[in-house]
Amino acid sequence: MYKLRHLAAVAIAGFEDMRPAVRQAFNARRDDDRLDEVFGTTPRINVLLISIGGLLLGRALAIFGPLAALAQLVHLPALLIGAAYALLFRRFLFASERARPDDFPWLAASLVPAAAALVLLDFGQRMLAGGAEPLPEAPAWTALAVLIDSVAQSLVVAAALVIAVAALCFSRNWMRALVALFSQLIVFKIMVFVMVLLLVKIGIVGPLLAAILDGLLGIRLPDWLGEVADRLTHAALMGIIYLFIIGATWSAARDSFELLLAQGEIDILATLKRMARPNEISAAADPDGTA
Repeated sequence: MYKLRHLAAVAIAGFEDMRPAVRQAFNARRDDDRLDEVFGTTPRINVLLISIGGLLLGRALAIFGPLAALAQLVHLPALLIGAAYALLFRRFLFASERARPDDFPWLAASLVPAAAALVLLDFGQRMLAGGAEPLPEAPAWTALAVLIDSVAQSLVVAAALVIAVAALCFSRNWMRALVALFSQLIVFKIMVFVMVLLLVKIGIVGPLLAAILDGLLGIRLPDWLGEVADRLTHAALMGIIYLFIIGATWSAARDSFELLLAQGEIDILATLKRMARPNEISAAADPDGTA
């Protein structure tokens, strides 16, 4: 069984490990990373150009291009940025043969600006679509619940980008990586759809809470209060899941990076599944049960 406390702990550990890596990749010194071998002679500028270019081109294709219909199924800016990073990373990891085990922190940290930009773009779109408006026939303060839910949902693009790049880069076999990625993204898409359907569109927490209070205490709650409970529950649950995916992918990729360089193949997605289950992690760490 998945435990939210465990997922949150894994996410926090990943983000704590990520902070010094981001400082290493984007500080004023150029002698503690090799970003120029991946992104050219002006690596930090090129990282920003990839992020901004992917955002602008993806939005343009989603609005005006022939891929407008596809934009209803996939996030085109994330798709373009993820493809660009995957190509650059794979060339450095497998074609140049210059990668070293201590390269992971600054290499992976270069993805952070793009992930942050995607989250901000998605959040801005949600705001324009009413992502901070009060619930219908409800007090103005209910806008806070809608806002919190919008913030949590915006994390989905960063989670998808991180796991996609990791899946594409942790296998020398390009086609095998693509098949694994698409199968996992389909599962991920279904999971998000079901959670939104149950917790927001249909609502299970609010009606259950209302039924308990009405049956035990005779308190009848207004309909909008149940929807507030649904929104906040959805935000908490999905926010933790998205943050777990980001933090756990970082930790799993870092721990297996040296092995990837040695053998050219790591099932990063299977590693994430094991990290999500604390019992399996304990069993793997201590197979004899002697700890």
